[in-house]
Amino acid sequence: MVAEYRGLRLSVLSLWTEELGQLEAENIADLIHFNEAIDQSLAESVAGFTGTVEEAKEMFLAILGHDLRTPLGAIYTSAEFMLDGRTLEERDRSLTIGIARSARRTVAMVGDLLDFTRSRLGGGIPLVRQETDLGRLLREAVEETSAAYPHHKFELDTLEEQRGEWDAARLSQALTNLIVNACEHAAPGISVAVGFADAGDHVTVTIHNMGAPIPGDRLDGLFNPMKARRGGSMAVSGGPTGNLGLGLYIAERIVHAHGGWIEVESAEGTGTTFRVQLPRRG
Repeated sequence: MVAEYRGLRLSVLSLWTEELGQLEAENIADLIHFNEAIDQSLAESVAGFTGTVEEAKEMFLAILGHDLRTPLGAIYTSAEFMLDGRTLEERDRSLTIGIARSARRTVAMVGDLLDFTRSRLGGGIPLVRQETDLGRLLREAVEETSAAYPHHKFELDTLEEQRGEWDAARLSQALTNLIVNACEHAAPGISVAVGFADAGDHVTVTIHNMGAPIPGDRLDGLFNPMKARRGGSMAVSGGPTGNLGLGLYIAERIVHAHGGWIEVESAEGTGTTFRVQLPRRG
């Protein structure tokens, strides 16, 4: 396409120069306007072509992720069924546990991929709001994460009910992603603190760890999809959750869909705090 515009420019200028014989002073303005028009048209065409290619790539990822869920779900369900039967020998049981664990991680990765493509294609993160106890969601998220990170300590300073109209499954996904991220960047044995504050029509959830601070030049794009994190690598992708580095992006999109936002503070000596602000009602 760029070559065609280059050829068009060359052909028009050659024919124009041939007809005029030579360019006079009054022709310079026309020449400038012609080149500006070609440049603008080329830029718009390239932008349109690039957008179409990106949309096609994301649509392909969405279709691929959707089609992968069924066979992966069958593998995971079959492995769990075999484990529940309690008829496997120790060696076979160990292998089946590995199959179930890997299938579960892959299903989670496919879920992240589908959420990513859905948000990028303009559909946003779909919500089904209902009366939900946020305190229960926090407890369950901490319990789930502590099972995957047995070498970390967890502090949860709320056990009371905190009710509002939220999508329980989506909000649990966002909170788990944030707690997992805190675990990935905290040394074993370091506590991950999960707190809650009641602000009337809003609630605030804080997740804090004492890991290495996030460099200032990375804070701005922290929630960009698949952006390298601390130390220039996506540490989360190698952790027990084995995700695609989309955890923070998806968490931010879920919170945004609820009408809330996430703030981050990180400094040497005080650690890193993710602060989630959520309105109680839609």
